Amino acid sequence: MKTHQNQYLKHPDHLFSYWSYQPGIFVVIAITGILYNFGMLASPYFEGRLIDGIEGNETTSQIWALLGIFILTIVIVQIARILKRYFVRRFANNATYTMRLNIYNNILNLSSQELANADIGNLLARDISDVKNAVEGMRKLTTEIFDTVFLFAFYAIYLVLFDYQMTLYAFIPVIAAIVVAFSMRTMIYKAKSASRKLNSEMTSKTYDLFENAMTYRTFGRDDDNLKDYDKTLNEYEKKNFKATVLTDTMIPIAYVIALLGLIPVVYLGVQHVSNSDPLFAPIPNIMNSTWTIGQFSTYLSTFVLMSTKASHTAKLFGSIESGLASWKRIKPQIKPYKEYSNPVEINNDNKLIASNLCVRIDNKCLFHALSFEAKKGEVIGITGPIASGKSALGKVFLQLLPYNGSLKLFGKEVSSYLPNEISGTVSYMGHQTSLLTESLEDNIALGEDKPVLPYLKEVAFTADLNDMPLKEQTMVGNEGVKLSGGQQERIALARTIYHKKGLVILDDPFASVDAATEREIIKNIKNEFQDSVVLLISHRLTSFKTLDKIIALNGDSTINIGTHDELIKSCPVYRNLYQLQETSGEVKSNERL
Repeated sequence: MKTHQNQYLKHPDHLFSYWSYQPGIFVVIAITGILYNFGMLASPYFEGRLIDGIEGNETTSQIWALLGIFILTIVIVQIARILKRYFVRRFANNATYTMRLNIYNNILNLSSQELANADIGNLLARDISDVKNAVEGMRKLTTEIFDTVFLFAFYAIYLVLFDYQMTLYAFIPVIAAIVVAFSMRTMIYKAKSASRKLNSEMTSKTYDLFENAMTYRTFGRDDDNLKDYDKTLNEYEKKNFKATVLTDTMIPIAYVIALLGLIPVVYLGVQHVSNSDPLFAPIPNIMNSTWTIGQFSTYLSTFVLMSTKASHTAKLFGSIESGLASWKRIKPQIKPYKEYSNPVEINNDNKLIASNLCVRIDNKCLFHALSFEAKKGEVIGITGPIASGKSALGKVFLQLLPYNGSLKLFGKEVSSYLPNEISGTVSYMGHQTSLLTESLEDNIALGEDKPVLPYLKEVAFTADLNDMPLKEQTMVGNEGVKLSGGQQERIALARTIYHKKGLVILDDPFASVDAATEREIIKNIKNEFQDSVVLLISHRLTSFKTLDKIIALNGDSTINIGTHDELIKSCPVYRNLYQLQETSGEVKSNERL
């Protein structure tokens, strides 16, 4: 799905793109910004006119008319300011949306291996903190271009009209203030970079404490972890304090330096007024041609305002440095938007055919020469000792592991499947239940609107549901913490059945449920998945007697394939596993579905 915000942004890793892809908004910002900043000259201008009018021969009605024009001008200027600020905010909101959309898109397009190796806390810091800081820098830069640069230029031109020589003298400390502000930007950049780095570390530690709270508590590591967390927090506060102090003192320092320009202004200005000297280039019908008290007041007020804006160049430099620091951190995560393809089901035939299949991990052959066939409606069991390759075989269908030989799923080689074809053809339930911090219904439906109660019944969850006052609206907590292990597995299994595809892979789905519940679920699965091939990966053999076929991985790269009765006779590894479980009570010899 392509969004209206992102469809014109071809180079999201170029900062200029965030301005250029919103030309309409930027034109409005430019017009209102110029109008507002040019209008800011109205205040010192009318103040001077009013002073001269009161001291001169202006009538009361003329003074009131002048005051009315002054007020009307200020109203127009403030409306322009409101519009400018509104559209600058719109620009910033759109930029935030687009940046985060690209980061989410990049994360969702990571491979499972890349996602597993990702630093989640760092990703969260980039998405939440760095995007915010980068866009805030862009917003302030956009604002300060008009409120500082343009306004500074308007003030400077206006002052030259009075006296270019006095203005040049007054500009010396103003330029010095800008140079000081520019020089301080490096210190601020380094301080904020250090603060950002620790902020990312804080986010990672916070995420870790939250995600693994129960583990730390169980093993009595709460106190040690909190001490480490406090240490990082204290270090972050120190770095952040340093960055804040540098940022907050930069503008006052620059302002004090700029105000030294008042010395030549007062010294020369008083002489001009006393001598009634002519202005350098007065605007006819707008400005008096000679220096008056009102003209001096206008010049003085304008210079003070210009000094304020000169000191705000420090804010401009600080905004740029702060924004760039965050931008450099998130830039590697921002790539051109990739369209999400709708799931496509491959259904050229109804068979799964493996021929001389071989899977290796770290140059170790887990199994080789695996050949078997399965068709829709069949449930195939996969078992074997620890590290024999059971889960690896399931992951091959998700293209998480490479393979040699041939593996055709419904008429197409698995290695040739596109990602959207895998998502449309394969359902997978792994060891991790991956439950959301939402309700039972949300965890199963994942946004679809089919009722979930029939699927909860399929996984023998009815009795559990009856004990829950909120029924399917019961919240499961972070990663299902409010549910037992068996309940978590059955909710994940219900989700898999709800979204069933042509191939269903269940990796150890009954590790935490009792044998009776397992038998009930297996019976339901056999009825439910008549249009699917089901691969049931398990070390528990409780229900394997009823499966259509069993693949026994022996742990030495050899394989045995057959029914339960056939493997009891021909496969020592399978027979030993079954007898061991039977002896321990996990399997009863007379159990039948």
